[in-house]
Amino acid sequence: PDGEYRPADKYGNAQNVPKPAEPEDGYREKSVEGMRKTLKAWVESANYGTETGDYSVARQFVSSEFKDELQAYADVEDLYASGGWIIGGVDYFEADGAPWSEDGETYIWRVYREWHYAMYVQPDGSWETRENSEQNNNMWDIKLRHNGERWLIEATTKVKD
Repeated sequence: PDGEYRPADKYGNAQNVPKPAEPEDGYREKSVEGMRKTLKAWVESANYGTETGDYSVARQFVSSEFKDELQAYADVEDLYASGGWIIGGVDYFEADGAPWSEDGETYIWRVYREWHYAMYVQPDGSWETRENSEQNNNMWDIKLRHNGERWLIEATTKVKD
């Protein structure tokens, strides 16, 4: 549709995906509020990448040490560059309490990760589906560190029961 958002489907990738908003003022502050704003901006920009194959904004919130996340971005970018796309796959996070630190430098924020499924469609029409079969067991710890200028995501770890 002309200018109207259309999610990805079996016929093709998402169309007219709205660009994520600029991070809220104060996202660089070394505070809980700055951390919250950083997480929000990261999730929105990563979801944009999932729908478009463009993770250029999401990368600015991720530490160069978080190699698994950066590789996942590269894999999805390659999928889109080759003519494939993703149906679904967007995440939503809700904080569960306040962040904590054991060393005063690295902080952990436990979040509930909501997602339903992701379908990876290859250029040849083949596909692979990943479904969230553990919708009641989606607690994750997000590790962040302030580098003196801004917060960076260093890791995400699924919380074991």
